[in-house]
Amino acid sequence: QHVPSNFSKKVIAFQQYMIGLREGHDYLLSQMEKADETPVSFDEPSNSVIEEIGTKSVIIKTLGNEKMCITVMLAVLADGIKLPPYVILKRKTMLKDQLPTGIIVRCQNQGWMSIDLMKDWLNIVWNRRPGVLIHKRRMLVLGAFKGYLTPAKKNIIGGKNAALAVVPVGMS
Repeated sequence: QHVPSNFSKKVIAFQQYMIGLREGHDYLLSQMEKADETPVSFDEPSNSVIEEIGTKSVIIKTLGNEKMCITVMLAVLADGIKLPPYVILKRKTMLKDQLPTGIIVRCQNQGWMSIDLMKDWLNIVWNRRPGVLIHKRRMLVLGAFKGYLTPAKKNIIGGKNAALAVVPVGMS
C-alpha cells in the first residue's frame, strides 16, 4: 500500500492537536470517545480460486448476498470501555425476529448513518455511556466521512457540550 509522503506530518499534526485539546480542557479519559462506522457484508466471496490455467469460466460459490450489507457504528472510550454496537439495517421496517441483546438496531432505506440516526446514536449510545453523569466537557473523535462534517451534525455534537475532533482522511 502506498503511503503519501506527507502522511507522517499529518499524523504528528493530528497527534499534537489531540494533545492540545486534552491539555487545554483537562478531559477525563472517560469523556473522550472515538467512534466510526463501517460497512459489514453478509457474503464475502473469496478473492482467490483454484482452477486449471486456461479455463474459460470459473464458478464462485456464494450465498447470494454479495450486495446485502449493514452499517455498524462502533465506539470506544479512551479508558478502554467499549460502547454497544449501533447496527443500521438497509430496510424500511424493523425485523420481527428476536434481536441479540447488547446491540442497538435501527433501519434506514439506504443502510447508512443519517442526521436523524446520528441524533439517535448520540442520545441512545453516547449520552448513556459510563461517566455521562459527570458534567464535564467531552470530546468525540470521528472519521473524516463527509456525512459527519455537515453543519447539522456539528451543531448536534456542539449542543451536547462536546468538542468534535476529526481524524484526517486516510488515518482512520
